[in-house]
Amino acid sequence: MSRLRGRLVLLVPVLSAALAVTGCSGGGGEGAEPAAAKPTFDGAQELRQAATAMAGLKSLGLTLSTEGEPAVPVRGGDLKLLRGGDADGTVTLEQSGQTVEMKIVATGETFYVKGATGGWQRYPKAIAAAMYDPSAVLDPQRGISALLQKATGVKAEATESVGGKESHRVRATLPRDAIGGLVPGLTTDVSGQIWVAKADHRLLKVRGEIPAAAQGGGKGSVVITFTEFDAPYKIKAPE
Repeated sequence: MSRLRGRLVLLVPVLSAALAVTGCSGGGGEGAEPAAAKPTFDGAQELRQAATAMAGLKSLGLTLSTEGEPAVPVRGGDLKLLRGGDADGTVTLEQSGQTVEMKIVATGETFYVKGATGGWQRYPKAIAAAMYDPSAVLDPQRGISALLQKATGVKAEATESVGGKESHRVRATLPRDAIGGLVPGLTTDVSGQIWVAKADHRLLKVRGEIPAAAQGGGKGSVVITFTEFDAPYKIKAPE
């Protein structure tokens, strides 16, 4: 059981990253930006519309990367999530100074994990859900949509392109009591930036600053890019 807990704890920052950094970041956009005109959109309205748009999704694809040395073991990832809780993808972790890639599949009542060596390990999904439940991500009452509605300090920043799509960039803060149950170990409010598509109000990207850990961990940012919405994913148990 201790070995299982160790593996699942490493997955928590990955699967919860979409929740933790929705509305969080410390820096501005990528690189230096020229002075921009005062935004003409309403930041609070953008987040309300995004909450509605994300609440209706049946599936979501996302990629994850890090900047600097954030105090989380995840360094990258590519995940596909279904609203019912099934998930499939890969994550890159840093363990004892080494980079390790791990594959994960959650389907039905079973959770599968495959490390850099060895085959797939199979566990009851209920055990994984006790630490983190992937079905929470797209749940309108527990996931991204609910968190967007609880954002504070909302401020419109700029209009810019993300992946070829025009978006509105909004700065906001999520209070720790709004995300504490979804992101284990979070002890501070999380502030940052959210990019919302102008055309359909879906989230395109978030960048969140992860504060230094109390035990002396590093500091940096986690970047989530949402790549697919309502794609017809067919997630199956590994062979």
